[in-house]
Order: sequence, then structure tokens, then C-alpha cells
Amino acid sequence: MASFNTPRNSLFWTNAPMASAYLVDDESTEQEDPLVGVDYDGRTPLDKTIDRIGMGTYQWTLLSLCGFGWMADNMWIQAIAIILPRIQQHYSVPDSYIGAVSSSMFAGMMLGAIGWGTCSDILGRSAAFNGTLFFTAIFGLMASFANSFCTLCISLFFLGSAVGGSMPTDGTLLLEHMPKEKQYLVTALSIFFSFGAVLSAAVSLFVLPNNSCTGIPCDVDTQNRGWKYLLITLGLITLCMFVARMVLFRLHESPRFLVHAGRPQDAIRSLQLISKFNGSSLSIELEDVRDHLHESETLEIDPESQKGQGRARATSRTIFDASIIEDGPVSSSPPRPSSIDSNGSASRPALITAYSATGENTQKLDSHTFMTPVAEDFPILPSPVSSEPARKDAPTTAISEHIEHVAPVRRRRLSNASRRSSVYEEKVCRSLPRWLRRPLWAWWDRTKMVLAPEWLRTTILVWTAWCAMSLAYTMFNVYLPKLLETRSGSTEESQTLEGSLWDVMIFTIGGCPGALLGAFLIESSLGRRWSLAGSTFVTAFFCILFVLVKATWAVRLSTVGISLSATAMWAVLYGWTPEIFGTKVRGTACGIASALSRIGGMIAPMLGGILLMMDRSVPVYTSVVIFAIAGFSVLLLREGEGDSSRGKSGRALIH
Repeated sequence: MASFNTPRNSLFWTNAPMASAYLVDDESTEQEDPLVGVDYDGRTPLDKTIDRIGMGTYQWTLLSLCGFGWMADNMWIQAIAIILPRIQQHYSVPDSYIGAVSSSMFAGMMLGAIGWGTCSDILGRSAAFNGTLFFTAIFGLMASFANSFCTLCISLFFLGSAVGGSMPTDGTLLLEHMPKEKQYLVTALSIFFSFGAVLSAAVSLFVLPNNSCTGIPCDVDTQNRGWKYLLITLGLITLCMFVARMVLFRLHESPRFLVHAGRPQDAIRSLQLISKFNGSSLSIELEDVRDHLHESETLEIDPESQKGQGRARATSRTIFDASIIEDGPVSSSPPRPSSIDSNGSASRPALITAYSATGENTQKLDSHTFMTPVAEDFPILPSPVSSEPARKDAPTTAISEHIEHVAPVRRRRLSNASRRSSVYEEKVCRSLPRWLRRPLWAWWDRTKMVLAPEWLRTTILVWTAWCAMSLAYTMFNVYLPKLLETRSGSTEESQTLEGSLWDVMIFTIGGCPGALLGAFLIESSLGRRWSLAGSTFVTAFFCILFVLVKATWAVRLSTVGISLSATAMWAVLYGWTPEIFGTKVRGTACGIASALSRIGGMIAPMLGGILLMMDRSVPVYTSVVIFAIAGFSVLLLREGEGDSSRGKSGRALIH
């Protein structure tokens, strides 16, 4: 949660001196603000200010430095897979337990994504931007000095907790600094991600062959130190990335974070410094950093929303307010008269303070979106008992005309089970500390929305696909170096360590074009659904080929096919999932899907180790079956959900 301000107290700026800039009439705003023109295109004044700054040296430098975080993420994941056989030999760990090494790291990555995202929302983007790589370097170096298998797993858990926050926080930071027309460049971070695995494989080629045991009689303390040297090398590389962020570049706090944190003046200074870094001087007023649209601006964008006389327009009402646990029971009262100005319209909120780095983000990539239906079943009714007498001079035209068209709806009585559940939930909430109470209950409310009947089928299928794809791919990727070392070649000579490392190198290089292939497929005539399902089935096919073939060239061809199709699969999955869900549930649905993928990554090494004891081909065949389950789950999604045909005519308004 970015802020613990509830909708009830998020209007605290209305009494501040600077609030006057937000409470002026629409006509005055249009005349004074050059950024808010008559052409309403869905951009807020802050969006237009960032667009005026453009794509300059600051943004290109930030793109490269954010790429370091994504590169470090995959670099360390691939490194653990490469050194897994060396660790097993060093500590004499059986196959059934060696997967704990990777599982520990994935567990840390799952917690790190949540923890660093919260840190980014509370302390600012710069803290997470610099902290993730610093602690990754420290824990990576610490892991190289582990003197026992248990100590190594603990060190890798903390390593995962640090590097796991890089992808969500760095991606959010870059997106918040990019102009709308250039936000598609955020997908370039995927190239850094693929290159991270290549870098890890390249370093291992220089470090491992001459510092690893080649035969069974081996002194692991002196002859099997290559995996420790690899961890030290990667730790130093990560430390250099951190130094580059600190020394070669001065990060200015995200203007969007500052606005939503209630610091608009700091946002103005940050934008001016960024503009100065790019070589230009920009005059910015307080109104230029407003990051929400007024109702009149929204109607200009979406004239269709004015149609449908029988609808109850409840898109702006509060669905959940965690502060009611402390302040009293839920009320269905409309806005108090004090929130209505002299012209009969609702006062504008100065700033919207609900924001999350890893949750629902209003800044979209250059992708397609679709309209979520307006609620029709829950009209806003006047409260039968008002806790505050209405003012006689308060205009009621805007509200009265709306209420007259809404027939009184009898409130459905809760069942005994529902009432007991609500009482139990309230008791649990009261027992929690205040700083945890509000975000936890807000998350729980969103989770119930995701699991509502209208979203339940879609949610289950998408979550199944995420978890299954992560489980299947991780099971293959973690044990690939071990499978390559233990396979029998087409000749009488056994596979050498250097030869297997070259195979891993080719495998990682093969995945580099995958992100570009995924971007092409998602916009092709295949559409999202068939692109994702097709790449999943192709990955499963190459896994079968990997087991069946014996020739070295055929094995390498199959691994390249797996890497390329799997990378494209992830690119389509990451790009399509936010488009499937409506705006109100998108952040929660995507966040839980990401958490489930990490859980799948935790299970895969342990399950794969047990299956590896049966036969070297069993984990691969298991991955094939799980890939097939994921592919069929994708095919069961409705054809129209997030399909590319929805957005080709233009972007839809996000509401």
C-alpha cells in the first residue's frame, strides 16, 4: 500500500493554502493552464507535463540503470541453477534435498517483491532503487562464505529478498518518468533480463571449469571452490551496478509518487530538475502536477458515459473504507452537503493519495485496454437518518435529480453465516495494529472482488496459468545444467563440464530474442490467447525433443527452442494479464498471480529433485504435462478477453 490515507481523509488538502489552485472553476483552469487544453485525451495535467519534458538524456540514462535491476534478477537465478551440481558435490546433498537451494531463493524473492514495493510506496522510489542492488551485492558476497548447506540456504533467502524487489520497483520507477508516447520502451527491460542469464553463463565459463571437481576423489575445500568464486564475481558485478547508480547518476524522486504522497511542491522541483538535466527550462505551476481528471474532463473523453438513463452511476463511490473499523458502522449516505460547492457540483479533491508501486497503476504501457462495465445493481441511496442537518442554502439540483430516478431498493438481509463471518472479520481486524489494519483489509476487500462470481472463472484460469508456467519452466531450468552434465552424448566420450557450460551459454543466448518475439505475437493476427497458448505448447514440444534426442547439435537446438519459446511465453503473459481484468481488480489479480508464480518456483526445485531420483527424464516429462495444463487453461479463457481487436480502433478510457 502506498499510503494509509483512506478515501475519508484523502481530502485533507482542501483547507491548505495551496488548495485554491485545485478548487478553481473549469473555465478558469482552461484559460490559465496551457497544459489542460480543450482536447481531452485521457491524460492528466501531470501526464502532459511529463510529455512536455519528453524523452531526454535523463530518461535514457534511467532506462539503462533500471535495466541493471532486471539484469541482476535473472543473473542470480541462472547462477544458482549453474552452481547447483557443484553445491551438491560440495556438501554431499542428495537429489531429493538439493532443490532447497533454489526454493530458498524463490521464497526470498516472493517476500522481497512485496517488501520492497511497500518500501517504495512509503519511503520513496529512490530508496528501493538503490537499496535492492546494494543488499543483493552484500548477501551475494555473504553466500560465497557459507560453510554449511543450511547457512547457504539462509544466505540465498536474503539474497532473493533483495533482488526480488528489483523488477517491480525499477519497472514502476521507469514508467513514472516516461512520456506517454515512449512508454513502450519499458519493454526494453526484458532485453536486460535475458542478458542477465547470458552474463551469468559467460562468467561461469571462465570460473568453474578450472576450479571444480572433475572426479569422485576430490578435496572439495581446495578443488571445488569455483562456485564460490562465481558468487563473489557476481556480487562484485552487482556492487558495480549499485555504484553506477549512486555515482554516475543522481536520481530525482518520482514526481508521481510525490504528488500522491501529498508533496506537490517537491514534485514541481523534481520535474524542473529533470527538465534542466535534459537541457531545457520548463515553467511548472501547481495545477500542472494534478494527477487526476475532473468529472467534466472525464465526460469530454467518454461521451458514451452520458448515455443510459436507467443506470445508476456509482463508479466514483467508495466501495471499501478500512477506517470504518474504527469509526463506526458502514453508512450508505451520499456525500455530505459540505462537499457541494455553490454551483451545485461536488468539490474537487486536491490530490489522490491511494497509490501502490506493485499494485494497480494508472500508468499503462502502450497496450490495449477495455472498458469495465458500470455497476448497475447497487445504486447509491440517501441515508434514512442523517447525522448532520442539511443546510438550507445547499444546492441539491445535481443530487436530487439523480436520486429521483433511483427507485428505493430494499436492503437484503444478511444470512446468519454471513453475519457471523462479518463479525469474525471485524474482531480479527481490531486485534491487528493500526498500521497493518487498513492495508490488510483493503487488500482483503479487493481479493473478494477478484473472486466474485463475474470474475471467478477468469481469475482461476489466469492464476492456474501463472502458477503452472512457473512450476514447469523452473523445474526444467533449475536442473538443466545437471541434466546436461549427466546425459550421454552421441559419442563414447562423456559430456565435460566445459561442454555443458557451453550448452547453458547457448541456451541463455537463445532466449534473448524472445521478448521481441512476444511483442510481435501479441499484436499479430493470432491475438493474445493463441499466442500465449501456442508458445506454451511449443515449449512443451521442445522439452520432449530435449529428452529424446542424443546428438549434441540436436540437444542444443532443443534448448534454444525451449529458451526462445518460453521467453516469448512470459512476454505475452506479462503483457496480456493486466488487460484481462477490470480496473478495480487488476492490481490485486496481477499481484496474486505474480505471488503464485513465485510459489510455483519454490515448489519446482523440491519436486524436481524427488523426481530426478527416479530418472533424469521424469522431471522433464512432468514439466511437459504442467505446460500442457497451462496451455489448456489459456485456451479456456474467453476469446474476447483482452483480445487485440479491442484496442485497434483506439484506447479506451480507464475508469
